[in-house]
Amino acid sequence: MREVSFEESKDIMIKILKSIDNCCREHNIKYSVCWGTMIGAIRHQGFIPWDDDIDIMMPREDYNRFLAVYDDSEFGICSPKMTKNYRQIITKIHERKTCVYFGHAPKSLFGVWVSIFPYDNAPDKHIKMWEIKRNFWMDLYHIKISNIKTDKFLPRRMAKIVLKAILPSSFRIYNQVESCLTAYNRQHTQRVCIWYGATYKWFRYFPKELFDECIDVDFETIKTKIIKGYDKFMRQTYGDYMQFPPESERVPKHNYKAYFIE
Repeated sequence: MREVSFEESKDIMIKILKSIDNCCREHNIKYSVCWGTMIGAIRHQGFIPWDDDIDIMMPREDYNRFLAVYDDSEFGICSPKMTKNYRQIITKIHERKTCVYFGHAPKSLFGVWVSIFPYDNAPDKHIKMWEIKRNFWMDLYHIKISNIKTDKFLPRRMAKIVLKAILPSSFRIYNQVESCLTAYNRQHTQRVCIWYGATYKWFRYFPKELFDECIDVDFETIKTKIIKGYDKFMRQTYGDYMQFPPESERVPKHNYKAYFIE
């Protein structure tokens, strides 16, 4: 198999983003680029030069509608609702003719991808109790889908082996995770909650009004969507996002290699 170059992977991601955008516009589905992709859209009108992925976010209702209607023969869907042994709580739309290997993993679950982060209403009161319940189910989900062989502490590894064997399927546990996350979506709340992706328990909260409206922006060769409140979103997350990081930090963040499937 031939390795996908850094620039080739970016071209593939742009194709995936365009496919997602077409579907969202056709079905009136709300979405916005987020995280480093949001910085790239504003600061570079495209990728941050050293960035190696594209992230977008959707309200949960739109996210579920997107999963129901998205259909593009070139690209597949990896989702905790649909993909066995998938190790995240977000969805990846990936290029079927590529495969991605992380570290020394022997198996590839998906190809070059674009990540979709759903977001939900966060409660205005009793948030600590909600976080405890959320983290409980996230811990169980993490244990069920984790590679326990990487845990070098033998007693803990044995405990995980037993717990993993008696736990229900990852799909059933994820349903509990999602049930907790979506518990306040039918209520009017002041903030939204979105998984940040750094650890299984790392969520960020933002004022809900930042997400009210989306606008078009240039991203490389296409148009994409961004929340109108992007400035406050990025300042809350990154501080002065227009300031470049030190040169030592201008490197891709993901440890993977991608290949074209012959």
